[in-house]
Amino acid sequence: MTETAARARFRWIHGRRTDLLWYIGSALAGWIYVSCVLAFGSGLEDPMREPFFRLQIGSWTLPLTLGLVVVASWAVLFDAPHLWATLARTWLDPDEWDRRRGVLIGSLLFFGLGPVAVFGPYMLSAVVPMSPGTADLGAELFFVFFRLWAYFHVVRQHWGFFALYKRVNDDWSDPTENKVDLWFFNVALYLPVVIFASAPWYLQTGMPDLYLRTPIVGSISLGTVVHPLSMLLYLGSVVGYVSFQWREHQRGRPRNAPKLLLLAAIVPLHLVVFLHPLLALFVVPVVTIGHNLQYHRIVWAYGRNKYLARAEPRFRWARLAFRSAPIYFALGLGFTLAFYRGPWVSAVQQFLARGFDSYVMDGIGLVAGVVRPAGTDVGARVVATLFLGWAMQHYYLDAKIWRVRRDPGLRSNLHV
Repeated sequence: MTETAARARFRWIHGRRTDLLWYIGSALAGWIYVSCVLAFGSGLEDPMREPFFRLQIGSWTLPLTLGLVVVASWAVLFDAPHLWATLARTWLDPDEWDRRRGVLIGSLLFFGLGPVAVFGPYMLSAVVPMSPGTADLGAELFFVFFRLWAYFHVVRQHWGFFALYKRVNDDWSDPTENKVDLWFFNVALYLPVVIFASAPWYLQTGMPDLYLRTPIVGSISLGTVVHPLSMLLYLGSVVGYVSFQWREHQRGRPRNAPKLLLLAAIVPLHLVVFLHPLLALFVVPVVTIGHNLQYHRIVWAYGRNKYLARAEPRFRWARLAFRSAPIYFALGLGFTLAFYRGPWVSAVQQFLARGFDSYVMDGIGLVAGVVRPAGTDVGARVVATLFLGWAMQHYYLDAKIWRVRRDPGLRSNLHV
């Protein structure tokens, strides 16, 4: 055994090159977005929509905004197609229908969760009078819930890869290290949210007021106490984890190199994006694009390993989806433009929203005396949450289908 092998373990999920590019190096895409936001967004009054450059092609001008370069590129090319990846991995797989028929059918209920949350208070207001602000609370709570679930989903996937690296490197045998890993991982990825929510500039991001900066005694508020304490706790956790790893290294216990490389890639990114009001506006694409790339690669590996080896006719659609990278990408992009994002989907959303407001909300408003919410009509919110059902279905199905410890078939198809 070489000295390097004795001091650190370098066992990979699919191989050094693949893992470094897709599972660890995917965080670089988030850093590219960070660089774009800081380079082009500083000084803009509306960083999301104000052009930072106008691309001239003959007589045609394309205004480049961060909303287009960062948000739209992420949403259309990476995020929405990874929802398709889940459908290809489940709805096209007859084995999944045999094992999880109730789960697959039940996942459709998430398409109704948002509309019920938004529309429910207005229906109730027809019976129990309430102020417009109270009726609008359902939408506010739903979008907060959705954002938190989305972030939780990203973190849980990172933990999935973290756990896989512990598994392939025989890193589950020490209970102390397992506890240290678990605590540091969760502190390092969740505490930045607390730092963000308690920051003095939090309301500049347009997020709902959590009243953490409301004075309690004099100028003291929860935010003025929680924010510096959170920063100190975060710093202490990093120092403590690095010290633990160094101490174990000094004791001659081989370190899990891929696990530590994964942490080094994702932890600073999740901190930086929550430390600045400009970056916080783009937190979703910044922290999610690496997650998207990780997901595409592991679903691709699963699909290739499982479906291409199955000659049975019932696997023909799953085989087609994973036959080649261009077909896989084309199907994901087709799903995106047809059902989730893009000009056609936006037109359908606007049409449905206007119809909802005209034929449903006008009658309820007359009965209840409820004024439309500021900013967007109720119909627009109901239809927007309806389309978010794709994302929530994805979160729910993912929690069911990626249980490596409990599923020997999954381990076999991932070659873990």
